Amino acid sequence: MILADGKIMTTLQRLLALLGILISSATGIAADEVADVPVADAVVVPPLVQLWEAQAVLNVERDKVAHIVNDEDVVIVQSTGGIITALNAETGREMWTAQVGRTDEVAMPATSNAGIVMIVAGPALYALDKFSGEELFSYRLPSQPSAGPAITEGSFFIPLADESLATCALKTLQYLERFQKLPPGIGQAIAWRFATGEVIRRAPVAGSSRVGFVTEKGNIFVVDISGGQAGRSKFQFLMQSPATAPLTLATRDQEYLLAAAANNRLFCIGMNTNGRVQWTYPLGQRVSEPITVIGQDVYIVGDEGELLGLGLQSGLPLQTANSKPFELTDVEVLVSVTEKAVYVIDSAGRLVTVNRRTGQVVAKEQYRDLTVPIRNSVTDRLYLSSTSGRVVCMKESGIDFPIYHQNPKRSPIMPEVAEPAPAEAAADPGAENN
Repeated sequence: MILADGKIMTTLQRLLALLGILISSATGIAADEVADVPVADAVVVPPLVQLWEAQAVLNVERDKVAHIVNDEDVVIVQSTGGIITALNAETGREMWTAQVGRTDEVAMPATSNAGIVMIVAGPALYALDKFSGEELFSYRLPSQPSAGPAITEGSFFIPLADESLATCALKTLQYLERFQKLPPGIGQAIAWRFATGEVIRRAPVAGSSRVGFVTEKGNIFVVDISGGQAGRSKFQFLMQSPATAPLTLATRDQEYLLAAAANNRLFCIGMNTNGRVQWTYPLGQRVSEPITVIGQDVYIVGDEGELLGLGLQSGLPLQTANSKPFELTDVEVLVSVTEKAVYVIDSAGRLVTVNRRTGQVVAKEQYRDLTVPIRNSVTDRLYLSSTSGRVVCMKESGIDFPIYHQNPKRSPIMPEVAEPAPAEAAADPGAENN
């Protein structure tokens, strides 16, 4: 190599120069705290843009946000005073507000299906129309609930303090609400109860034909919910260690249950294969946060701040374009996952953007008053909120329509626009003269 002054660089000089370049590059990365290592065919993450901003209804002088949940259609904001605000998930428009339960009554996070929002407040359960807020029915449970419910299109399932799981048909309770009596041929509102003899502290998950739940001791029960076998046990899986996180249901080619135990192991079992173990993985730390499944990728946030990605089918660590495991430290909450990025909140409260392909941090933004993140595993939108009910929705630039991760069949049907016919070739001006 010939230098600018005409001298020839020796091999040793080349190595020293290259080492100096590498050291200066590493110093720059450390100073900025953000690095995006060039990788062949790496995906560029678009910048975030604000889609909408809205204010939930609450008494800012005495109330705070207690829970915020979302599905594909609505964002539900619950205040400590019991006021519920439903916002359109794509526009932020206030759809309705309602007082659910008594003022200041402790309530559990809302859950929903295609048309109903269900909230447990105190010993009662309330069902409201998801789009109008009209109360469809309320029902006083036979025992104090010990965890939130799971809801399907036809029933709901709720753990009770008497160590049982109870289920009711939605149509039965709607009939009871309207006519003040049970439908003909129905002897009681509770369709069936499954007694476990163990405390259930976490909400169940409902699949196509079975419901699963985990007890405090770490035993997973799966019960049939359809036909003449409804209410009967299909299998029981013993983790031999207490459960530390809620069950996660992933419906892909089949239905999988993911469960974290106190012995720092993650289990993936088949819900419809009588508990056959798909895989187990040693986590190395306790996991209390819900596990997120996006496509064929599983994301786990440990209590010590490590984010880890695993393959749903294999249980092996996800590999980045650099052939390194997808992992990140200093993570508090996983907020959202898009096609190109993973968004998390770190210990400083910053929104961190991670390139999903390379595993590199590409941006860090501080939103000082938006301290309540919403864990969104159903779409690719990002939702942040303040304790006073100010809600902000963000999306990646250029992504006009949301991606539905868990229920792609609910995605908006895009119109097919015919391509314009090719313009006819201009006539030759000289043709008329011939």
